[in-house]
Amino acid sequence: MDFASFVGIRYLRSKKGNAFLSLITFLSMAGVAIGVATLIVILSVMDGFEGALKGRLSTGDFHILAIRGQEREDPHFNFPDSKVAELFGADSRLQAVNPVLATEAIIKAGKKVSGLQLRGITDSHAHSLKNQLVEAAGGSPRLLSGIWLGQELAFNLNVLPGDRVQIISPVETEGPLESVPRMRVFQVEGVYASGIPEKDLHTAYAPVASVEEFLGRRGVVNQVEFRVDHFENSVPVAEKVRALLGEEFLVKDWEQLNAHLFSSLKLERITMFVILTMIVIVASFNIVTSLRMTVMEKRRDISILQAMGARRRQIANVFLVQGAVIGGTGVVLGLGLGLLLCWLLARYPMIQLPDVFYDRSLPVSVSPLFVAFVVLVAFLIVVLASLSPARAAAKIPPLEGIREV
Repeated sequence: MDFASFVGIRYLRSKKGNAFLSLITFLSMAGVAIGVATLIVILSVMDGFEGALKGRLSTGDFHILAIRGQEREDPHFNFPDSKVAELFGADSRLQAVNPVLATEAIIKAGKKVSGLQLRGITDSHAHSLKNQLVEAAGGSPRLLSGIWLGQELAFNLNVLPGDRVQIISPVETEGPLESVPRMRVFQVEGVYASGIPEKDLHTAYAPVASVEEFLGRRGVVNQVEFRVDHFENSVPVAEKVRALLGEEFLVKDWEQLNAHLFSSLKLERITMFVILTMIVIVASFNIVTSLRMTVMEKRRDISILQAMGARRRQIANVFLVQGAVIGGTGVVLGLGLGLLLCWLLARYPMIQLPDVFYDRSLPVSVSPLFVAFVVLVAFLIVVLASLSPARAAAKIPPLEGIREV
């Protein structure tokens, strides 16, 4: 053990005789520990939310979406079966290619009204979605000529399988005297739950033939959905699909389609980190106070050590060691407390979430990288806070403290 470490630890032990100084030291450790633990728990929960969101989105209806470029006046296009077969043959990682005719519309049930996206899908596409059905008319999970509503939307409209709803499209049709919106009555044949409340609230499915008739368009679609064998393959497969379809189409993978969500989560994580780091910074003020009081108490000792040959840097290091030990102890305690709380939240789902969230309980995902970053930042804050009292101790003239003897 070098000189600075030996003297610094001795000074820490000598604080036990000073109750007020010991209290400040304890509060410093506790503040740092609480700050570190809070950072670890909050960042782990936010990381868990992001992981849960990615899991929901990556297991959704599709991983890649192709639409016609916005420079085209008409977004609709023909997508024959031969084109589907060509895409399947181009990449073995493709599991499904589903042309979709989608439109924005209004749904009306009694006096209740809501906006939604009506998606016309093929029989094979409907078959792949039937595992999401939670209720079906007559107990049969089929999409014949009616409509499937999301669970959240069905709840808000207070409708059940077998009920009838009215769909109103902004696309107008010529009436006897003037243009009127297109309207059609659909029977609710099923209620699905995708696990994504936002989708369940704003998306409905109907047979593509019914949507074609509703919109007055035949043999055309305006979207093509692609599913791959594993969501991690969506980026390379999207590149291949983009090359095959040409510049006429805009092709995006599931991460690009939901980039706004992930950007929001990233911004929230950074914001929470900055705010919660303030707890550690405030706790470091207590360390500064504790070390300043120690410097005042040990002025005579500091002068004697300098008279005996101790250099100013060694004197400064004595108090840096004290700050590092106090803060380091708080960081270690906070690390242990934070990991313990994360384990308890993951093992015992004590906090239940409302239905609007993706999970019923707090998702927790402890990232070793985040934990290491939190520990490093907290320790650096503590050490930087110790610099001021350490420099003050090093500047004490050797004779000043000796005169006080």
